[in-house]
Amino acid sequence: MLPNSTQNKLVLYAYNEVGLLEADQSQRLIDGDPLIEQEYKEMVEIINTLDKVRLEPSKECIERILAKA
Repeated sequence: MLPNSTQNKLVLYAYNEVGLLEADQSQRLIDGDPLIEQEYKEMVEIINTLDKVRLEPSKECIERILAKA
């Protein structure tokens, strides 16, 4: 398991929330350690999956609510 500070840096890097210098440092960290690289790839995969999650109610749910109103 990675230290919290490393995980936090990877999260910020994955969300592109770091400056140029920190981005370079993060990429070097990823490139230099297979364990960190794997953690980063898993993190990006989870982020991509979360981005696909539907954040609104289904049409059926809306219809049920409106039918009760």
